[in-house]
Parts: sequence; C-alpha cells; structure tokens
Amino acid sequence: MKLQTRIAATGFVATAVTFGPGRMAYGMFLPQLREAFGIGTGAAGAIAGSAFAAFFCGLFATGWLTPRLGPRLPVLVGGLFAVLGCALTAVAPDVVLMSIGVALAAASAGFAWTPFNTMAEQAVAEDRQKRVLSIVSTGTAFGIIGAGLLASGLAYFGQSWRIAWGAFAATGLAVVLAPMFLLSRKDGFERGGRLDIGGVMRRLRCREALPLYGFALSFGASNGTYLSYWIDHISQAGGLSGLPAEMIGPVLFVAFGLAGCLGLLTGDVEERIGLRALLSGLFTASAASLLLLAFLPGSWSGVVASAALQGLCVMALSAVYSFWSERLFPDIASASFTAVLMLYATGNVVAPPLAGLMSGGLGLGMTLAAFGGLSLASLLMVPRVKNV
Repeated sequence: MKLQTRIAATGFVATAVTFGPGRMAYGMFLPQLREAFGIGTGAAGAIAGSAFAAFFCGLFATGWLTPRLGPRLPVLVGGLFAVLGCALTAVAPDVVLMSIGVALAAASAGFAWTPFNTMAEQAVAEDRQKRVLSIVSTGTAFGIIGAGLLASGLAYFGQSWRIAWGAFAATGLAVVLAPMFLLSRKDGFERGGRLDIGGVMRRLRCREALPLYGFALSFGASNGTYLSYWIDHISQAGGLSGLPAEMIGPVLFVAFGLAGCLGLLTGDVEERIGLRALLSGLFTASAASLLLLAFLPGSWSGVVASAALQGLCVMALSAVYSFWSERLFPDIASASFTAVLMLYATGNVVAPPLAGLMSGGLGLGMTLAAFGGLSLASLLMVPRVKNV
C-alpha cells in the first residue's frame, strides 16, 4: 500500500472516531443526558463549553508535541483519550464524571487531526495533498453516520444510551492501532525537528492570513452553538411528528453525516469555482442552516435540510481550512493548521455558554438566529480573500 494511501486511511479512521462520536456524540445524546442527570439549559451549555475547551487544549498540546516528537504520537494519544473519555461517560454515576468523560472524548479530536497535515507535507506529492487532506477531514462524516445508526438502533430497541458510549470507547482502540500498523517507524513520523516558535508566530501574523482566521473564529462560534443546542431546541419545540424524542438526535446526525460526505469533493469544487465563491456558498449555507433550525424546529423538511447544510459546512470547511493554511504556509503546515483550529476552537468555547445566557432573554430560537446572522456577516470578509 502506498504511503499516501496509508496516511489517508489512518487519518480517515482517526477523524471518524475522534470527531464523530468523540466530539459530537454529546449533542446527539443531550436529551437522554438531560433526563438521566437533570441538566438544565445553562448547564448543558457549560458542559458543551468545557468539551470544546478540552478540544482547544488538545490542539495546543498537539502543536507542542508534533514538532518535537513527530506527528505519529499525538494520534496515538488522541486514541487513548477517546477510549478513556467514552468509557467514563458510559459508566458515569453522576453529572460531574459524565462531564469529565465528555471533555476527555472531545480532547481526543484535538490530538488526532492536525498531525496529518505534517504527514502530508512530508510524504505526499503536492498535487495529491488536497485530496488526501479532504479524505482525512471527511472521516468525521462517516463517524457521525455510524454513531447515528448505532444510536438509532439502540433507541428503536429501547436500549440504554450507555451502550452506545461503551461501543464508542471500543472503536477508539482503532485510533491507537491504525497508526501502529499502517505508519511504521521507517516512514519517519516518529521524528520531530526544531521549531522556531518566535519565527512561526511572526509568520502566522501575516495580513494575508487574516480572512482565514476570521472565518475560522466565526464558524467555530456558530457551529459550536448549533451542535450544542440543535437537538435540544427541536425537543423543546415538541419534537418531530411520528418520531420518538430519543430518535431525534440519531436520525438527524445521520442526515448531517450523509451530507457531510460531499466534503470529499471540496478540493475539486474549489479548483472549479475558486476559494471566494466556495466560501460565499458555505457561509450562506451555514446561515440558512441556523435560520431553518431557529424558525422551523418542528418541521421535518426544515430540520433535515438544516442538518444536511450544517454537515456539509462542517466537512467542507474542515477541508478548506486544512488546504488553505497549508497553501499559505507550506513549510509550517501543521503549526499553521493548528493555529487556525485553535481560533475555531476559541469560537467553540466562548459561544455555547454565551448562547445559553442569551437564550434566557431571547429564547433559544432567536439565539440560534443571531448566530445565523454572524455567518451572514462573515461574507463581508470574502472580498479580502485571494484565490490562492
């Protein structure tokens, strides 16, 4: 098997597990967790914020580990966090341990994604890097589909949500085993190198990268809010006709993941229409997703379209941030991508608790609509983007 294929396969597995159930299952199971642990809206937002903060810390740790010890180790660490976090959530007797488990599972995503930019930079031909990175980022979509199908089956047969989290812990072992078997020592991914932190920081402050940072922060805020409250908003609005409450999250996560599979085409679409047009379309779709959820939470067509648009945006923008940062900073690909994702994670951390506070006065629907407005406002940055 060619090295680029092994990198793509390992990355696909890593993001499927850590970004699928690891980072996103909390939102899928929020109604069941609220019932089991008596979680209010404010507390739900705080738990989501702590999970996103753990993701941020994972990114920071990965940015330190990768240049020193190579990109393979952080992926292994991410797998261990996924196993531990999901297992703890599965057996948690109270809300404190459940919250810790959710945070550890979310941290796994911070470790297991950005190292693949370094691997692609080191070992993949330039004309294949965009395709490989798109495959890696789209693993998330397939992980979400799998998690949604498992949760749907358990809900249909009246089984506990804890079984799903136990199964997620078992799949986390794949993130540990895949790099051990597919990325050998001779590939060189266990070797780090010197990194001039001061020089990197000066490079990253270049004006040309400001739109990239702005788009990452904006979508981090809107997407973090969406994933924290979408299932809860639909449930509070009365749910969907003919669908049991415990099935809402699994069914919509499958729609989210299926649409996200289109993220595999992100690189090809960008080559045809350019980066500006792609960003315009994606942030318009993000706004539409939030507005549909805000105002049509009881409509099957509205919420399915909302989930599909959000899934598409997550996967496509993940690929965009990956190859855009690599293109701007080809010699510090992992460091630049980590910086972009840390801004994305900052939006994730700050927005859900803020949205929880806003919902007390505005209501959850108008709060979600406000974050849809943020996506529309982000379109003002498009003219500053170069079609690099």
